[in-house]
Amino acid sequence: MTPNGYLIFEDESFLDSTVAKMNALRKSGQFCDVRLQVCGHELMAHKAVLACCSPYLFEIFNTDSEPHGGVSLVKFDDLNPDAVETLLNYAYTAQLKADKDLVRDVYSAAKKLKLERVKQVCTELLY
Repeated sequence: MTPNGYLIFEDESFLDSTVAKMNALRKSGQFCDVRLQVCGHELMAHKAVLACCSPYLFEIFNTDSEPHGGVSLVKFDDLNPDAVETLLNYAYTAQLKADKDLVRDVYSAAKKLKLERVKQVCTELLY
């Protein structure tokens, strides 16, 4: 007990562990409630994670007229599937890893999804 009578415990590994587990769930398709269809490729994810990192997707999910409890579908016919996969990995790991030939497409996807920090990093590399 602390002097003020409260138990205070901070688990420094909890956040990293939880995020890693969420990413594993995404990769195995477990508990995913959104399908991103990108030029015919289908990517599964969790609305809560995407809504936290993408203001664009937050807006879509917030105005989603589909009944709650089902899997939502969001289509992108103008984005590179590999770039969107790169951004999904970023959303779940906070690490942006892209081959230099993919950076322009990652920038375009980040612009569409309103991922300002990613846009900034890509811009610095491109120009």
